[in-house]
Amino acid sequence: KRRFAGLFAADAHGQALGRDPRALSKLGDSTLLNPHFLGPFDTGDYKLGEWVYLQPTIDRWQGSFERHGIAANHGLHSWTVFDPMWADEKWCEAGEHLLACEFRLQNPSVVFIRLGSNDAGSPSGFRFNVKEVIEYAIENGVVPIIGTKADRFEGSNENNDLLRALAAEYHVPLWDFDLLAGTLPGRGLDTDNIHLIIDDLPHDYTDPAAFQRGHAMQDLSALVTLDQVRRVMDTEAEGSGSP
Repeated sequence: KRRFAGLFAADAHGQALGRDPRALSKLGDSTLLNPHFLGPFDTGDYKLGEWVYLQPTIDRWQGSFERHGIAANHGLHSWTVFDPMWADEKWCEAGEHLLACEFRLQNPSVVFIRLGSNDAGSPSGFRFNVKEVIEYAIENGVVPIIGTKADRFEGSNENNDLLRALAAEYHVPLWDFDLLAGTLPGRGLDTDNIHLIIDDLPHDYTDPAAFQRGHAMQDLSALVTLDQVRRVMDTEAEGSGSP
């Protein structure tokens, strides 16, 4: 149970705060929006094949996958997450940073977090900023899922290593897409070596070619991680007697 201590803490607190168990959010830069992270699971543009056991997780968070949200922005840095200047003034209150705004609008139970593709040159600052994000999520009753990235923007793999260490430190879920990207041709990256190659093909996991495509594998691996989170959350709810 210690392995999931951060998940249990956030989920239990989230239940007390009335977080929506059927809503999720996304915090990150453009690599999380390429073109719409997890979007096909809302549009129905997918075939799960042998991964059909993931359908209950799709059903659980249906309606959140294609949603853009307030907390995912092109060019977002870890140090701008809590800067109100990055919040959309159309939707956010004065002085409200984008993560607070997103939590207020979406009331999520889970948030996917992928940062680091725009952070280079200050690993200590990156670590501090992501720690703040994790702590903020847990304190606000939202389970943080920490995602690693396929690129090497910082010239090494330091940011991913920091993300792994922070997930372990806080006992929160880790979606380690970086490891999977290493099995794909060219890490699944486009010519800019940061973003995944965009295609208009459905997520057809009955087709072996899908397992060589970065976007399809990013979404499948994220869904597998979310499925594991759902199972832990449901086990905790059963143990506490919650509906």
